[in-house]
Amino acid sequence: MRRSQYKRISVLLFMLTPLIYACGNSDEEEQKVVTQTEATPTPALVENTMQTNIENQTKIEQEATSSLVSVTVEKGFGFETLRVINIDLHFTTTQFQEKISIYSAIADKPNTPVDLLEQGTIIQSNRYKSTLTAPMLIESFMVVRNDNFSKAITLTINSEALLTHTFSE
Repeated sequence: MRRSQYKRISVLLFMLTPLIYACGNSDEEEQKVVTQTEATPTPALVENTMQTNIENQTKIEQEATSSLVSVTVEKGFGFETLRVINIDLHFTTTQFQEKISIYSAIADKPNTPVDLLEQGTIIQSNRYKSTLTAPMLIESFMVVRNDNFSKAITLTINSEALLTHTFSE
C-alpha cells in the first residue's frame, strides 16, 4: 500500500470510530438509565416565599461580591477617582414628551457629542432629575434634547457635583 492510501484509511477510521462507539449495546445502557432514574428520589418542591427570595438574592449578592476579587482593573483607576453627580434640569413649561441625552465628550466634528452616559424621557413634567457616577476628570457634560444635536448645550459641573440648568422656551 502507498502512503496516501494509509492516510485515507486513517482519516476514515478517525471519522468512523465515534460512530461505532455510539452504536454500542443500547439495551444495557437504557436499562442502566432506567434503574438510575427510578432509584433517585424526587426533589421536594421549593416554596416561593418572600424569605426564600431574600435568601436567594443574598446568596447572589455574596457570589457577586466575592467575584470582585478577581476583577482586573486598569492602571491608574481607583474608586476615589469617581464622583456621583446630581443632575437637575428644569423647564419653564411642562414637557409632554421630551427625550434627554447626556454625553461626556465632543467628537472632532463641531457640536457632535459622543460617549452617551444617560438617556431618559420626561413625560408631562417640568423637571429631569438623575444621578450618575463619572470620573473626576470630566468637568462638563453635553445635554441634548430630542436628538437635536444642533441645539446641544454644554453644562459645567459645579463644586457641589451638581449639574443644573433651566431651559426657557
